[in-house]
Amino acid sequence: MSKLELEYKEFGDGESTIIIEIGIGSSFYNWYPLVEKIKQDFRVILYHRAGYGRSQTPRKSRTTQHIAEELNDFVREIGISDKFILMGHSFGGLCAQQYVKMYPSKVKGLILVDSTSFNFNKLYDLDIPVMNSLISVGKMVESNRVISKKSNTELKEIFKNTIDEYKKILPDIDGLVFEEFITNPRLFNTIADEFENWGSSSECIKAMGKFPNIPLKVIARDKELAVKPFIKHGIPEQEAILYEECWRQLQLELSHLSEGGILIIADSSDHDIHTDRPDIIIECLKEFK
Repeated sequence: MSKLELEYKEFGDGESTIIIEIGIGSSFYNWYPLVEKIKQDFRVILYHRAGYGRSQTPRKSRTTQHIAEELNDFVREIGISDKFILMGHSFGGLCAQQYVKMYPSKVKGLILVDSTSFNFNKLYDLDIPVMNSLISVGKMVESNRVISKKSNTELKEIFKNTIDEYKKILPDIDGLVFEEFITNPRLFNTIADEFENWGSSSECIKAMGKFPNIPLKVIARDKELAVKPFIKHGIPEQEAILYEECWRQLQLELSHLSEGGILIIADSSDHDIHTDRPDIIIECLKEFK
């Protein structure tokens, strides 16, 4: 625990430090396989935002601004004084965009891994009624509020398969801590709060003006592959294709934030590129060593 009571893990002793901002609802245990591949070359910091795992209960609303402020306090508390590499996945990428705008002098380079865009609302302007009825931001808030009212025992039953899968791949103690992570009702209330603030957070990021000119890599999922799970779950194929085309355009837009920003397509990967195609992330990191 840091003095801010943010749970974190530290790996490796390389000269360059990487801090990973995880996606919404995810745990840092999901990043262990990638960390094992890079820890010999980097100092890697995984942490849980306030409201996740054993981190403190949030004291402020879950805007990207407050999350960035908390991350900056955390960076100072654990003694990082040199510039570091910031990597953000999904919603963690939106938080990373906020951080870089607020504290540009602290970041050596930014890697956005299939990141949420500050223009994410364009996705919901599409003609995709079925998808919107299932996975709109409002639906995500609503469903997580419902789950947050479940008991620890009920959550253990709901996530039994996930818990069993993680216990197979994690050391005994981490497997037990992951079970504690996923069966804590507070987690789902925090997730709902993060979703609820997506709109205001995105507007805040846009209002902050020009993005700093720092090294930027944007890694985007395989859009042809990504439509398949949507279709499997009852989304009409044309809606899934429209959504994925828009998602790709938003990734391209992100790559243009910084002069010299680069878009990289992770072929054969869906949203979790760090598990599907870790080799692509490793290749990007070589340029920041």
